[in-house]
Amino acid sequence: MRVLYWAAVICGIWFAYLNIQPYATAVKMIISGAAADTALLQLIYSIPLIGPIAATVGTALHWLVGLVIWVVVQTVEVFPIILKRDRAFMRTLITNAQSADKFEIRENDDPALAALKRWYNAFPTLTMTTARNLALFVYAIDFCFCALVYPPCQGGFGQLMFILASGQWGQIDWKNVTLLIVTLFAIEAIIHLIFWLGEIAYFMRASHSR
Repeated sequence: MRVLYWAAVICGIWFAYLNIQPYATAVKMIISGAAADTALLQLIYSIPLIGPIAATVGTALHWLVGLVIWVVVQTVEVFPIILKRDRAFMRTLITNAQSADKFEIRENDDPALAALKRWYNAFPTLTMTTARNLALFVYAIDFCFCALVYPPCQGGFGQLMFILASGQWGQIDWKNVTLLIVTLFAIEAIIHLIFWLGEIAYFMRASHSR
């Protein structure tokens, strides 16, 4: 079981490396589209000591920015998964939600008052709800970001809608579609697998320690 667990961890690291590439590529495309003055860059690169460092940083800049974007995106996307796997947190959340006072929303309530009551009634589960909604929002942004690097077809979003409506499946780049799906969901799937293997290992140790 431990071998499977660490194999999943290593697999997750490998997929993380593969998933950073689209973000780095997208950042490189953006940087290339808004390139700075070439003469100024050449002047900086010609400065002793500073030039080689600046050239190295410039070469790896898109990777660094892509890594930062990927970390932020993945953190938001996996946060609901981590919260759901924290039993102490979930127990506290459920207990507070069940024991919390609820305000009755009446038909003659002022709209502002009704909104405040709904907010108060939903407050115990607000953390989980916000995390889930934010993850869905970031997934939408992530999809657009990855589709820039792995376009499902040539011609943009409008062409994709036309292909889907007309059923011209042969014009879809299925390799890019596969890479797009892997980029969006591979890390989350591996995190689920790691948690699952961890739970199996925990209960196996608990059962054999009796």
